[in-house]
Amino acid sequence: MNNETTHLFRLCGDLPGGRARSKKMMEYLTIDGVFGNPASRSHKFGWLAEEAVDIARNQIADLIGADSREIVFTSGATESDNLAIKGAAHFYQTKGKHIITCKTEHKAVLDTCRQLEREGFEVTYLEPESDGLIDLENSKRHCVPTLF
Repeated sequence: MNNETTHLFRLCGDLPGGRARSKKMMEYLTIDGVFGNPASRSHKFGWLAEEAVDIARNQIADLIGADSREIVFTSGATESDNLAIKGAAHFYQTKGKHIITCKTEHKAVLDTCRQLEREGFEVTYLEPESDGLIDLENSKRHCVPTLF
């Protein structure tokens, strides 16, 4: 990098870790830590990793008042977007197969919507105004009975 000031506006996905978070993560990223594959149930490394994931799942559930069985870990935002949108679309498809999204959505959302179109869903892509906002009055006309 050069000496110019760099501004990163996408901190949700690229936020650098603080010292406390980094220290905690090192417990799972070093040879002395719990670094196994939690899906590998045939050896100690997998058992310890699975236990660590279960502890984290329970901590998150307690923090937000959920049942630990409701906590799902994904590899990142793209997988999460895909899981949530496809899950809701398929669950509610008997009520309707119409989805409304915005043309400026994240690529992962738009890719998932395009896949659902290939599966027979109708997708409306709203155009934002010049200020980046969605005209709510205009979007109301897309709220039809087939909207899930």
